[in-house]
Amino acid sequence: MKKITVVLFVLFVLMSAGCAHLDVSHLNRDHWVLESPSKISMEFMDFDYQVVPRKDSFGIRGTAFIKKDNVPEWARWIGELWIQGYLSDNDGGVLAQGMQVFSPEKLQAGVGVPFDFELKPEQIMSGPLFISFGYRMVLHRDKMDTISPPFMAIQGAVSQ
Repeated sequence: MKKITVVLFVLFVLMSAGCAHLDVSHLNRDHWVLESPSKISMEFMDFDYQVVPRKDSFGIRGTAFIKKDNVPEWARWIGELWIQGYLSDNDGGVLAQGMQVFSPEKLQAGVGVPFDFELKPEQIMSGPLFISFGYRMVLHRDKMDTISPPFMAIQGAVSQ
């Protein structure tokens, strides 16, 4: 069932990318700076990252931390976690994006989730560029709890 959900989501993103413009102007963002440690804080996650040059693209690598103080106290298990990185222009228009899906794991205070995205914009426009993040997470009481309602948080690009 989980694989079907992932496939449907990926198909939805690919289909909607062709007929809509993605926008991240509503998300926290930071200036694009190569090889400089940076941080973006969002409602339920913090992202420590660096933009790194690659042969034919750029990468965003770092560590994401779930803010334990902002999620329910009972949350002990990450059932789903998807993290997206976005490169955008001054108006919030997405120029490139990367996504990583993570395996379920125990939620531990202070322990982050390492990520590494490739961003390959078709063209780099003049003017300031920005980095922002999106996420989808589902937290559970424990690994085997399929009865209690989970905690879910989603922040990401929107279609315009």
